[in-house]
Parts: sequence; C-alpha cells; structure tokens
Amino acid sequence: MKRGATQILQDLQSDNLGTKHPVTLFSSLSRAVSASMGGTSGILLELLLGKMASTLAQESEIGSTSIARAFADGVDAVQLYGGATVGSRTMLDAMVPAAQVWKESGSLEQAAQAARKGADGTANMGTASAGRSNYLSQESLQGTPDPGAIAVAIVLEACARVLQ
Repeated sequence: MKRGATQILQDLQSDNLGTKHPVTLFSSLSRAVSASMGGTSGILLELLLGKMASTLAQESEIGSTSIARAFADGVDAVQLYGGATVGSRTMLDAMVPAAQVWKESGSLEQAAQAARKGADGTANMGTASAGRSNYLSQESLQGTPDPGAIAVAIVLEACARVLQ
C-alpha cells in the first residue's frame, strides 16, 4: 500500500497523473498501482480502478452519481475476480458497504463512514476465508482489523475530506 501511495504521489508531483478527466485519472491510478504494488491487493486495486475508468468511459456526462456507480462496478469486479465476499475478512468488508451506501445516498462521506464501520468490524471476525489473514490463527486475528479493509477506509475518508 505504501509503495502504491508513494508512486501515485510521485506521478502527481511530476505531472504524470492524468487529472484533467475522471477516465484518465482512474486509468492513471490503475497504472501507478500496477507498476508499484505487489501481491493480491495491488492486483485487486488495479482491477478496481481500471473498471472504474472503463465504466466512466461509457458515460456521456460524469458526475457524482456516475462515479458512485463506477466504484460499485469496480467493487463487483474485485469480488468476481478475487473470489472473496463480505465476511471473508478482506478489503471487501470495507468496499462493499461503501459502494452500497454511496450508490444509495450519493454521499462519499457516508460511504467513507460505512467503509470505516466495515473495516473496524473485521477485528471481531474470528477467522478469515481469504486474503493474507487466512494464514493466521484465530488468536492472532482477534481484535485486529484487516489491514486491507483499513486501507480502503483511510483512502475513502481522505477522498471525502478533500472533496467536501
């Protein structure tokens, strides 16, 4: 996650991140994540961002509703290709409720709150059926939230603060 964030920051500072249009932005973010992050999380985030770009590319007019829909489409792609679901103790425990709330309410701030609630809830899950946590004992998981879910919550909270 740190490598991905560092790459995005470097691309932004060197004007290599296409920020002029949402499709270009999400495509650029997808490439930055792909180039810098390893592991399943990197692949899944690349997939999320790429799907958001392709969904938005089909829109004649892009606004907050279409971005919320694009995020939901990206989350669906992560579920499909990643094979996890809510309750698996993964980043999806933050993504899925955020996508649902964002589509229903139109509020990124409420979506970020739903992501945080979902992420924090992973600390009470005794087992993991997917992700890295799947390899850890129940004792080591108890009381510790899933790192991927927390990362999703942090990113959405930061976006909600910036875009207010």
